Amino acid sequence: MPSSPRPGLAGLAMGVVNLAVADGGPGTGSGVTGGAMALVLGLTGTALGGLALTRARRTG
Repeated sequence: MPSSPRPGLAGLAMGVVNLAVADGGPGTGSGVTGGAMALVLGLTGTALGGLALTRARRTG
């Protein structure tokens, strides 16, 4: 079963929403650092899922 970039997109979206509604900076307990990590991991997951899907389609 080929991978899908959708879970990465979900993490990316949640990270963006978290960063948009967080009031405070890193270390204040508002989740800014976690939101930033979700954004980075979401982008990474989307890129890797897209590459895996492209590779799976190419190889049959």
